[in-house]
Amino acid sequence: MVDALRQPLRIAMHKACESAARLERAILAVASIVVPRIDMFSVFARYSSQMDANIWLGLAGSSMLGLGAALECTGEGKDRFATISACWHDAVRHAVIEGDAPPVAFGGFRFDAARPASSVWPGFGDGALVVPRLTVVQYGRDCCRVIAAEQMFPGSDAVARAEAALSLWEGLAGGNAIHPTHRNAHVQVLIPKNAKNQWCALVHAALHSISQGDARKIVVARTLKAKAADPFTLPDILDRLRSANPKAAIFAFGRKGTYFVGATPEILITAHSGTFRTMALAGSAARSETPQQDARLGQALLTSPKDRLEHDFVVQAVLQALQSCCSRIEADSSPSLHKLPTVQHLVTFFRGDILPHKSLLDVIARLHPTPAVGGVPAGSALAFLRDHEGFDRGWYAGPVGWLDAEGNGEFMVALRSGVIQGNEAVLFAGCGLVAGSDPEKEYQETWIKFSTMLNGLCPAQGAEFVI
Repeated sequence: MVDALRQPLRIAMHKACESAARLERAILAVASIVVPRIDMFSVFARYSSQMDANIWLGLAGSSMLGLGAALECTGEGKDRFATISACWHDAVRHAVIEGDAPPVAFGGFRFDAARPASSVWPGFGDGALVVPRLTVVQYGRDCCRVIAAEQMFPGSDAVARAEAALSLWEGLAGGNAIHPTHRNAHVQVLIPKNAKNQWCALVHAALHSISQGDARKIVVARTLKAKAADPFTLPDILDRLRSANPKAAIFAFGRKGTYFVGATPEILITAHSGTFRTMALAGSAARSETPQQDARLGQALLTSPKDRLEHDFVVQAVLQALQSCCSRIEADSSPSLHKLPTVQHLVTFFRGDILPHKSLLDVIARLHPTPAVGGVPAGSALAFLRDHEGFDRGWYAGPVGWLDAEGNGEFMVALRSGVIQGNEAVLFAGCGLVAGSDPEKEYQETWIKFSTMLNGLCPAQGAEFVI
């Protein structure tokens, strides 16, 4: 594989060096080849301890892995979307590309950039797009595209830089597959003694705010800490999440050795050739092992005035957000059930075209935060959360995903997720509150949502709950 990549990468880097010298700026060099299928989990396991790695197993068949960082676009505060978009589009406009694959970037954004950041999220910042030094993209059943990228500067030695880059990837397609070890067979889940009381107080405060007319919906969340005897093995976690959540996008984003991992069911937006698809996902009920009871729970959800109201808030907000950057917008006439392993939701799908002068990041900036993760109106809900929720969500409930230089991409809302650092994990779960919400039922709903990541952290029955 490395031999096949050598020539196109050298050519791209040589041209990029010439362009960098002429324009007196950094230039991204990109080269791609098609190779037989590569086991992404094995590659992730091999390289994620050496450098930050990203893996994405999307809903639209978009499976990809990114290693290292050739280019990083970051932004802060309320202008982070615009800042990162400008950096990204400037880089790809000047990029030198050898091969038929455009550069790909992985990225994510903080839920609320106005809130003070916590040490749980080292290196994540308010938002980032990373072009990996090497990207592996699943291409058909038996093939992968391998995309190498390096940033070149005036005076760079193209040949030396190319050989240095290629030396990193010598073992990429070689060696035996690394199979999941399932080493973390026992995990302690740490539950504060006053966790339920704190939750109920938060819910009551939100319901009071709603009753006073400050907001119509507020989405509150809480955290849960877990600890293992040994460092968590990310390939094991990803393997369990993938097996148990076929209707979710599985992701892991590495920043300075800390990984944000999840299995999220909620599409923020997918884009392909100028068309988009998104969803409104709000209103929840448990699943049942018996088909009859499961059907009754689903029907009760479909006819619940409280859940339909919560869902309609999201539908109307999504439609309003899309108006300024999309055309030919179509929506389902009524919500349907979106059934996941432990929970079922009300869902409405939307389709349409992105306006020619708008980008995928423009649409993301308009959509986030949807009422499914923030509230209605957004400003009032966010103000409440800053004052009362008590922790930094970081990238939880923010947009995460990938995009390429042709405007295609897939971003999800980062739900059913957690931050993993060594042998410690912090998990997140939330609930949407409207008038009539019950604190006890919402507390139980958070446990249902936590179960996705708890089952990912360790095999079934491997969790010990410590109060």
